Amino acid sequence: MTNAVILFVLCLYLSWVDFHYRRIPNRALVAGFVLVSFSDFVLFSPMEWLKAGLFAILCLLVFGCISWYRPLALGMGDVKLFALVCYGIGVRDFVLVLTVASLAALLVSLVLLLIRKGSIKCEVPFAPFVTVGLAVLLVMSETS
Repeated sequence: MTNAVILFVLCLYLSWVDFHYRRIPNRALVAGFVLVSFSDFVLFSPMEWLKAGLFAILCLLVFGCISWYRPLALGMGDVKLFALVCYGIGVRDFVLVLTVASLAALLVSLVLLLIRKGSIKCEVPFAPFVTVGLAVLLVMSETS
């Protein structure tokens, strides 16, 4: 869970930046990648490290294609953040984080639509919801 804590702290910063500037800085993502890689190198075997890297590349390709065809629906900063989170916590936990983040974004978007603060074409920064998903993962790992 060391990587989840590293990613949670990184996502707190990225959430603030994404909320205010609607972008995710590459320097922060690279710093997160270096920290997670060092943690993986120290804590896990090379095979697990390689497997995590392959899943991250697959995640990057899948979400990158979505962003390529629908750039207003998903930004490349979000794609790189997804790949980093997948690399850091693994596929099973990534699916949980992405599900919680998507449900939280859906609920917030519905509330914004209901109170007429946004329209159907309104863009919502996604990094804060990834942070919520990581927080849920950390809470679930502490309680089990």
